[in-house]
Amino acid sequence: MTPSTPLSVVVVEDDPRLLDILTSHLERMGYAVRGAGGAARALELLAQEAADVVISDVRMPGMDGRTLLALAHERYPDTKVVLMTAFGSVDDAVEAMRAGAYTYVTKPFKVDEIAAVLRNAAREVALGREVEGLRRAVRGRWSAEALIGGSAVMAAVRRAIREAAGVTATVLVTGKSGTGKELVARAIHFEGPRAAGPFVPVNCAAIPESLFESTLFGHRKGAFTGAEARVGLVEASSGGALFLDEVGEIPTSQQAKLLRVLQDSEVMPIGASRTVTVDLRVVAATNRDLEGAVKRGQFREDLYYRLDVLRIQVPELRERAEDVPALAEHLLFDIAREQGAPALGFTEEALDALRRHAWPGNVRELRNTLERALLAARGRRVDTCDLPASVRPAAIAAGGSLPAAGLSLAEVEKAHIERVLAACEWNRSAAARILDIDRRTLFSKIQRYGLVGPLRPAPDDGEDGEEG
Repeated sequence: MTPSTPLSVVVVEDDPRLLDILTSHLERMGYAVRGAGGAARALELLAQEAADVVISDVRMPGMDGRTLLALAHERYPDTKVVLMTAFGSVDDAVEAMRAGAYTYVTKPFKVDEIAAVLRNAAREVALGREVEGLRRAVRGRWSAEALIGGSAVMAAVRRAIREAAGVTATVLVTGKSGTGKELVARAIHFEGPRAAGPFVPVNCAAIPESLFESTLFGHRKGAFTGAEARVGLVEASSGGALFLDEVGEIPTSQQAKLLRVLQDSEVMPIGASRTVTVDLRVVAATNRDLEGAVKRGQFREDLYYRLDVLRIQVPELRERAEDVPALAEHLLFDIAREQGAPALGFTEEALDALRRHAWPGNVRELRNTLERALLAARGRRVDTCDLPASVRPAAIAAGGSLPAAGLSLAEVEKAHIERVLAACEWNRSAAARILDIDRRTLFSKIQRYGLVGPLRPAPDDGEDGEEG
């Protein structure tokens, strides 16, 4: 709880004098209190605005406190109900707690006893709100809307995610390595009704074949020499989602057992005498041609069809080049936050270079590129000189191609050095790295060719300060 959100309390008591005493004392303690002279009135107040806690007498004319407890528990499951009784006994307490009461107090009591109960309730409510806030943040981070890109292909992916999230059918996410298939799988989970359950990712390619069965399906104590009981990842995902990444790498010896799990929603741990029922939702991903693997006998056809109920194809980055600038900005600031480094964005030339690159490694390659570029920029905007050589040439040449015919080698060199210096905003250390020469050599060439930079050239990161 915070001072701006005091605990809201409804006090239910048919004795007007006691009701007034309780509400007055609790108001002075800072609680947001409403009083009700009976259970029916309390339900009216709760319908107008739900409360964190209901404090109710048990014995009242008309509807009693236990009936109120049952109705409040059904309609407002997050509301905690405290029962007050003048007929307290162990049996009464056990019955009330079994019925869902938060706790009970026995009349006569001191107001401080109620206050202590409310302090405990306030801590639990505050913790619950914090957890729910974190859940909302996680859902927002992994939602379909969190997938960056305004291109038509990404809009289609977001639509497919929402459709898949609303059903329990198995989903097969396909796409090249680095396109973000796991992000799509997480969005499917966190957009759906099972978001409060676990999301269990399994990299099928990273599990040794000898350990695959035990890791995925679990084993019982004594199943093999020295074995302790272990819950498999399938069972651990029950109630949530199991994400089988690189599903095409599942050993052929284990494919039949996975098929059985998908068909029957039951898993048989190694050494167990009976199956374990699981509440299963599976999302699988692959960058392999599973149809081809089926034809070659490397993947079971029946398992393939069981996995490929719904399919989402994640586009390559080169297929949505218009998304690269927005995605690069998002990733750069995300990386900067992780590393505690400043990020000032990109120059137009750098963004153009990123947009033009083919990105064979897709989003993963882009992120790795930006991690290096952020370090190279050192507190200034990322420019083309901060990008790897594989990305840089398109931007450096973008100012116009240089006709080599009829030019001397010195003229070609002068023009190239001038373009690199301009791309690096005359940061000579960065330009020297690109040209693969030392700074003194670059300085001598600047003097030889009479190159003149801006009036206030970019600092050379604390190195010796020759002027050009």
